[in-house]
Amino acid sequence: MAWRIGVDTGGTFTDVVAVDETTGRRYVRKTSSTPDDPARAFTQGIVELLAEVGVGAGDVSFISHGTTVATNAILESRYARLGLIVTCGYREMLEVGRQTVPGEFGDITWWLKPPRVVPLELVREVAGRLNFKGEEYAPLDEDAVRAAAREFEAMGIGAIAVSFLHSYRNPAHERRARELILEVHPECFVSVSSDLIREYREYERTLSTCLNSGLMPLVTRYLGSLQERVGQAGIEARLYVMKSSGGIIRASEMAPQPIAAVLSGPAAGIVTACYYGKAAGHPDLITIDIGGTSTDICLVDHATPNMLTEGRIDVYDIKAPMIDMHTVGAGGGSIAWLAAGRSLRVGPQSAGAQPGPVCYSRGGTAPALTDAHIVLGRISPYLLGGSITLDAAAARRAIEEHIARPLGIGVEDAAMGILDLATNNIAQGINVVSVKRGRDPRDYALMAFGGAGGLNACLVAESLGIGTVIAPPSPGVTSAEGLLATNVRSDRVITDVQRDDALDVPRLVREFTSVYAQVLDDLAREGFSGTETAVGGFADMRYAGQAYEVRVPMHVRGTALDEAAIREAMKAFHRAHDDRFGYEYEGRQPVEIVNIGATGYGLFPPLVTAREERRDCAWSTARKALRRGVFRGAGEVELPIYERSLAPVGVDVDGPCVIEQYDATLVVEPGWRAVLDGGGQIILTHRHREV
Repeated sequence: MAWRIGVDTGGTFTDVVAVDETTGRRYVRKTSSTPDDPARAFTQGIVELLAEVGVGAGDVSFISHGTTVATNAILESRYARLGLIVTCGYREMLEVGRQTVPGEFGDITWWLKPPRVVPLELVREVAGRLNFKGEEYAPLDEDAVRAAAREFEAMGIGAIAVSFLHSYRNPAHERRARELILEVHPECFVSVSSDLIREYREYERTLSTCLNSGLMPLVTRYLGSLQERVGQAGIEARLYVMKSSGGIIRASEMAPQPIAAVLSGPAAGIVTACYYGKAAGHPDLITIDIGGTSTDICLVDHATPNMLTEGRIDVYDIKAPMIDMHTVGAGGGSIAWLAAGRSLRVGPQSAGAQPGPVCYSRGGTAPALTDAHIVLGRISPYLLGGSITLDAAAARRAIEEHIARPLGIGVEDAAMGILDLATNNIAQGINVVSVKRGRDPRDYALMAFGGAGGLNACLVAESLGIGTVIAPPSPGVTSAEGLLATNVRSDRVITDVQRDDALDVPRLVREFTSVYAQVLDDLAREGFSGTETAVGGFADMRYAGQAYEVRVPMHVRGTALDEAAIREAMKAFHRAHDDRFGYEYEGRQPVEIVNIGATGYGLFPPLVTAREERRDCAWSTARKALRRGVFRGAGEVELPIYERSLAPVGVDVDGPCVIEQYDATLVVEPGWRAVLDGGGQIILTHRHREV
C-alpha cells in the first residue's frame, strides 16, 4: 500500500491531503500555519494525519508541496542582501527599469519608484560583450569578475546575480563568470540569467535573476529543513515542490530556481479546479481561491488556464512561466476598518494566522471578515471538527466597538456591510480577468474553494450575474489536493525574433530540436523517459510593432518541426489574439515569432477517484442543527445546517441553508439551489436563472 501526500502552506492554515494510490481513499487535515517556522506546521500536519489514519511512515511514496515562502519573502523584502554583476555600461539597468507607472491612470508626477532589489552601490560592471547573435564582440574580463566577487565577499554578501547583455543567445560568458565567482567565494549563492531565462528583455531578465539569487539562501534553508524533518519522522519519500506554471519539480532541483515557485500554492488549486470543472460538465470556469489573507482569481477556458510568460508580484515584473491569475486583498482574515472615521473598508491588511480574527481568541482586536460571518450565523463556532472554537461574543463586541458604534448602525448591519464590501472586492477582481479582457463572466461557472470560498461564493456570483457555482469535494484543501493531481513539468524557451515574410526555417528547426532535447534531459533527471513523458512545442508571437506576445501551441510530432507547422501556428495566433483582445490583423499586419520553446511532462500514474454512492437518503438525514442566521433581503431566519458527508446524491436543497464539512463551509443563499453530484461536487444554481 502506497500513499501520496500533498501539503499546501497558506497564510492562516497548512493543509494536508493523503491519498491511497490503490483505493483512492482521501484523508484531509488542516493545522494552523507557523509563519515563524513554516516547516514546523508542514511536518506536524503530515505526522498527525498519518497517525490519525494509521499509516506508517514507510508507506508514503510521494510528497508534494505548495508554498508561499518565496512569495512572502518578495512581498516583505526578506530576501538576502545581494550583489549584481552586469555588462559595462549597464550599471543603471534596475534604476531605469521600464519607465512605466502602475495603474490605469498612473501619474509620474507623484509616483515613487519602489526600492531596487539591488541598490546601485552593490552593482559592479565588467568588460566583455556579445552581439545580438550571441557572437563574442569582446572577451570577458575575468580579473574584474574575480575582483567583484572578492569585494562582495569582504562586504559579507553571500548571494550574487549575473546578467550580461545578450546572454540569452550565448551563455558562455555568464557560465564562466559563475565559475570565477565560486573559485573566489565558494560559499556564495550564484544565479546567472541564462540558466533561468533564455529570453530577451534585459530588465525583466535581470530583475528576475536578482530576485532568484536573493531567494536562494532562504528557500535552500527551508527545503533543507523540510527534508531533514521529514527524514526524522521516518519518511523516505521524494519531496516535490509546485511551480507557478502548474507542474512540480524535485525539491533539490527547485533550490537553485526559487523564482519558479512564487505562485506555487495558488497554481495547485487551479489544477484541481480544471479537473473538477471538466468532470462536472463546466470546462469554462472562473475560479476563486479565498484563503485567510487574499483571494486568487483565474479564468479557465476549455479546462485550461491561460499561461503567462511573465507576471507581477507586488511591484516587480518577474520573467517566469506562470498561470495567469489575479490576487485581491480579501480573505477570511481581512481586517475591517474605517477610513477618515466614517468610510468602511475591508483589507488589504489581514490578521493572518497570528493573531487571527478576534473570534480566534489569540489576541486579535481588529474585526475581520470571519468575525462578520460568525456574527451573521454563517459559520459554526466549532471549526475543523471542533479543534478550533470561535468566540462569537468577542467578534460581536469588536464589530460593535470598531464599526457599528462609530457609524451609528446595528451590529448585524455592520457585519453585513463588511460582507458586502469583501464580496465587491472579489467581484471587481473577477472583472479584471473577464470584463476587462472582453469576456462575459455570465458565460462561466464560478468554482469556489479555499477555506472561505464557500462563504462568499453565491454572493459573488449573484453580483456578477453568474448562474452556476461549483464547490469541489474538499474546498478547504483544494490546493493541497491539486499537488497530487499534477505532473513533473519542464519549460525551455529561446528567443529568436523572425518575421513571417523572412523566416529562417532551418534555424528555427535547430532551435526547437535543442529545447526539445533540453526538456527530455530535465525529465530524465527526474526519472522519466519514453512513454512516461509528453512533450509539446509552442511559440510566442506578436504583430510587428507590438511589445507583448501571445503564446500558441505548435503541433509537431516529436521534434519534426517544419514550415507547415510554423504557418499553422501563425494562423492559430490570429485566432488566439482575437479571442484574448477582441481583434486580429490577419493579412494586414506582419507576424513575428519572438520565442520558440517546448514544455514537457513527466507523467505519474493517475490517481483512483472514488464516486459518491449515497442515493438512498434525504437532506433531512444530513441535517444536524438549526442556527440563527441573518441574510440581506430575508432578515433573521432559522438556518438549517447540513453535514456534507451525509448529503444525498442527486437531490436538491433550497437556500438559505449551510452545508458544513471538516475543511470548509458552504452558504447556500436565498434564491439558490444545491445538489450533490456523483463526483462529490456540489452544484449550485440560481433559481431565477435556471434554464
